[in-house]
Parts: sequence; C-alpha cells; structure tokens
Amino acid sequence: MKKLSVLLLFAIFAFAPIATAQGKYGKDSVECVRSLSFYTDYMKQGNLNEAAPLWRDAFKYCPPGLRQTLYVDGQKIYRFLIEKNANNNELKNKLIDSLLLMYDLRTEYFPKYALGAQTNKVIDLINFRGSDDKLVFDSIMENINTFGENAQPSLMALAMQRASALFASKVIDAERVLSLYSQLSPLVEAQIQANNPEAVQVKKDIDNLFAVSGVASCENIVTLFTPKYEADPNNKDLVSGIVKLLNEGGCFQEELFLKSVESLHRIEPSYHTAYYLYKLYSIKDDHENAVKSLQEAIDDPASPDVEDAQMLYELGSYYLAKLDNLAMAAQAAKQIPAKDASLAGKAHMIMGSVWASSKCGGNEIESRAKWWVAVDYFVKAKNADPTLAEEADKLISTYRQYFPMQEEAFMYDIVDGNSFTAVCSGMRENTTVRTRK
Repeated sequence: MKKLSVLLLFAIFAFAPIATAQGKYGKDSVECVRSLSFYTDYMKQGNLNEAAPLWRDAFKYCPPGLRQTLYVDGQKIYRFLIEKNANNNELKNKLIDSLLLMYDLRTEYFPKYALGAQTNKVIDLINFRGSDDKLVFDSIMENINTFGENAQPSLMALAMQRASALFASKVIDAERVLSLYSQLSPLVEAQIQANNPEAVQVKKDIDNLFAVSGVASCENIVTLFTPKYEADPNNKDLVSGIVKLLNEGGCFQEELFLKSVESLHRIEPSYHTAYYLYKLYSIKDDHENAVKSLQEAIDDPASPDVEDAQMLYELGSYYLAKLDNLAMAAQAAKQIPAKDASLAGKAHMIMGSVWASSKCGGNEIESRAKWWVAVDYFVKAKNADPTLAEEADKLISTYRQYFPMQEEAFMYDIVDGNSFTAVCSGMRENTTVRTRK
C-alpha cells in the first residue's frame, strides 16, 4: 500500500508543471509530500514513535510555513519523545529546546495564532523547567509584555507567584515586585470589565500574593515611589498605580497618598477622585477641604443618585459631628430621601440629632420643644429602617427624659396632644406636645 502511494506521488509530480512542483512544496517537493503523507498517517493512528522520523523528514524537506499542523504535530511528537527519554537528561533538554522552538516557528509563520502558541509555550516551559523560577518568570513576563490585557489571566497570577519567590530568594528587589503589581492590576481589571470568567479569581490571587510577599509596606511604597512621583507628577498611569498601592496597603496617613490623589484629580477629575480627597482630608482633620471635596463629588453630574444619597449622609454626619454646623447638616439630610428612599431612615436620624443639638430660646416649654421634634425624627427613622430601631429607641428613651412636666405645660395652657411649632437655631417644625407625668 505504501509503495503504491509513493508511485502515485511520483506520477503526480512527474506530470505536474515544474513551477508548481517546486512552488508550494519547495525544491524537495517529492520528499516533502511523501514525508507529510506518511507521518500524517501514523499521527492519525496515534503511532507517534513511527511518525517521529517521518515528521523530521517533512520538517527538513518542506519549506517553512507550509502548514501550521507541521508545528502543532511537532509539539505532540516532542512531548512524546521527552516523556520517552525522561531518564536521559542531556537528550531530554535538547528535546525540550526543540519543543519550545516549535512554538516560536508557529508564531513566526502564523502570527494570527501567536497568543495561543506563546501561551502554550509558557505552559510547557513550566511543565518541563518549572523549578527554574527566574526562567519561568522571564518567559511569563515576555508573554505579558507582548500581549498585554489579552494575556492569559492565569499567567498573571503565576507571574506574581514567581516574583514573590524570587523576592524571597533575593533575586529581584522590592521595586520590581511593586512595579509588577502596578503593571498587572490594570490588565486584570480590563479583563474583568471584558467579562473574562477567570479574571475575578485571578485578581484575588494576585492581591493575596502581593499582600503576603513582604513588599507591600507603606515604607517601601513611599521610599520607592516618592522620587518617581516628584519627577513626573502628571503621569496618569504612574499616579494611578501609586494610589492603588497606597490604598491597598492602608497607607492613608502618608503624604504621598494625598499628593497622588490630588494629582489624579487634577489630571482627570471625577466624583471618585473628589470623594477620595474627602476621605484623605478628613483623616488629616482638614475639614474645609474635606467638605469642599465631598460636595464636589455630590455635585458631579456623573455620580448616580444612590451614591449621591450615601455621600449626602456622610456630608450631613460630618457637618454634625466634626463642625457642629447644624444648618448644613440638616440641608444635606433633607436631600437624601429624594436620591435614595432606602436611606430615609438615616436621614431622619441626622435630623433628630440636629434638633437635639439645637439651641432654643423662649420659656420653659419653647426651650424644650426641640426634644419633641428630635423624638419625632427618631420614630420616623426606625419606622423607615427597622435596622435602626435599637439605636433610635435608645435616643428616644434618653430625650423623653427632657420633656416638660405635665404641670409645667399646664401653666402655659398647653396639654398633651396639642399641636406646637418649635423654633430653634433658625429651624421651624410642627410637632405634638408630650409631657412627663
């Protein structure tokens, strides 16, 4: 049968035009076609042992880039031969080199499939030379640097894993690990946005590996990145990376953190960066800039209502607790329910505290009327949000003690259940008279 096949092939090339015979299949076209045919038959049978020498002939006689399967089959054959010669280290290493060459040749002649070829090359390198952390790391980084956010997510996690190992063995320094983390983070974030199913877990793996690497200390980050920031404070990628590193390291007190966020807000202002500034200014008790930044975030048209509501709650709480500015606290709280009804309870809690803290003039009843209004708001709060009931009930119990006595109210011709207008600290609210017996 094989002899018949060879005769047929010779017959075909004998009558074919010379240009055709020496075109696609090269100057050794007969040997090329014969070897291709025979090794392919053995491959189909799963007989890699017999296919191997015939594949070598095809690789030798056929012109480079003739067909992609020549390199794909070569990968299969070399993996088989590597396993077959597992105990012969010298030969095995040569076979591994040849296997890796197949991926490079496939990439060279079929660049459309470069990503798959080079990814599989890294995987085989890990399989056969995985004990060499530096070799594996360099190979992975070559892949990531070439393909960017299209690189396999699992390779990014492996890069961080090998980098951590190399840092522990003092082969690379802290700056290299920090730079790697800054490089990988936006790539895997882009893959998450592209709905890559692996990316979410890979991000967690990268973050965890970085956290336990021993590199992510505030001191390291500040020492390594302060000179870079000072040299190029308008570099968005650099500044964004510094912000991410300092945030995940919990380095909120670092001056570099505030400067970096200020730069980021200047380069590309958004409600996110404005809110970030509020947080950092508040940590430093820079109240003026804190409320200014938070108001800027709220006023940004890009911020959704639900986020505005949460920020208004924070703004009202800040004015109340840090600045004792009751008017501004009330102004913020009153806007919350329209933005997000689910936060109405919290808005009422702020209003209750505002009234409880207010100053009221007038007689004994007028000066105590604020407690009625405060309790009204705490009752509204727990009715709107049952999770606030325990806190609201404690405040209600506390402030009821300040209600006027029944006989005191009677002296002013006021009895329980009467309507009453409370006027305190420039605020006016209708309430109901309640007394202590």
